[in-house]
Amino acid sequence: MPNTLGVTNNGLTDPLRCPTTNDSNDCDTQFGQKFGGNASLKPETSFQVNVGFVVEPTPGVSFSIDWFKVSIANAISNGVSAASILGDLNQYGNLVTRGPVQPQFPTLPGPITEIQATYLNLGGLHLVGFDATLKFQLPKSSLGQFGFAMNGTYFSKYDSQNPDGTWSGTVSNALGAATTGITPRWKSYSVLTWNYGPWQASLANNYQSGYIDVLNIDGAADDSAPSRRVGSMSLWDIQGVYTGFKNWTFTLGAKNMFDTNPPLTNQGNTFQGGYDPSYYDARARYIYGSVTYTWK
Repeated sequence: MPNTLGVTNNGLTDPLRCPTTNDSNDCDTQFGQKFGGNASLKPETSFQVNVGFVVEPTPGVSFSIDWFKVSIANAISNGVSAASILGDLNQYGNLVTRGPVQPQFPTLPGPITEIQATYLNLGGLHLVGFDATLKFQLPKSSLGQFGFAMNGTYFSKYDSQNPDGTWSGTVSNALGAATTGITPRWKSYSVLTWNYGPWQASLANNYQSGYIDVLNIDGAADDSAPSRRVGSMSLWDIQGVYTGFKNWTFTLGAKNMFDTNPPLTNQGNTFQGGYDPSYYDARARYIYGSVTYTWK
């Protein structure tokens, strides 16, 4: 993969130079960033164990649970976030390229010219948790047929290895994490369905538990101040379908029907400020519809 050049998000500061220079090139600014491949990458290796069972006490009702344990060596990541790098230069300083020392600041390192965000082997990953599924379908009645399904994942461990060999637990904790993204303790998708002749409807919920933010209350990526928590998020979707006309299907629905705002976060891995786009759609609530004709 060829390398590309870009810039970091706004609001980043060089902690080695800014307190002395107070210069706009060092304080609350953007820095150059390199994205792309890395010819020095090593292949990932992994060891996995899965144990599970399924219970069906009555027709139409089932419950399953699968416990998993995964150990990965030489885990490949799309780079450490610029905010994490600048928040811990003792650990990630090798990912920062600097220009020559400036004569007016001879005791300081040169200004940042580039931050590396290419793919890296970031040590290992240890994952432990379980997947759970619950399904039931009620018998047909004069009111139609109702059903329910829930799929969820619970993480008891998601430890990532840092470049210095230490380990960081990242379950519900983004503070100081080396890899990008969030690992919620619990994440689930639940849907209630209804079928009545040509009519179909569903009401679905996407839930994600809260976590410790990537930066704490005073804006540092360490334990120097009380941690800040990002709240849990619960989004509701609704959809209706009608198939009463031959070969025609009419669909109308809404995503995030209550127009719920995302929980506030200090994440700096993307340009979207204030929320995490990995689990929130920037369109917020939106209504959709479709008409489909099928030739048979």
